[in-house]
Amino acid sequence: MLTTIEAEIDVNGTVTLLEPITLTRKSRAIVTVLENGNGSKKHMTEEEARLAEERFARWIGAWDSGDPNSADNERIDADLACEYGAGLDE
Repeated sequence: MLTTIEAEIDVNGTVTLLEPITLTRKSRAIVTVLENGNGSKKHMTEEEARLAEERFARWIGAWDSGDPNSADNERIDADLACEYGAGLDE
């Protein structure tokens, strides 16, 4: 089983878990050091935020299937059930 939890690593390499974890035996871990290790987000200027929003907005409505009902959740669920064999006799 894989479990992901947040931790902090100080300059000496000491790892401090930021949430509790219960283990039933000794376990291994893979540590990924994030670029900004202090947990704070980079603050964008108003101009950077505006440009980022414009770039993101280019993707909104970028694809048209030609079917006005293609986003109907019940239809999507039925299509997935059909594709993955739900209801087939085993």
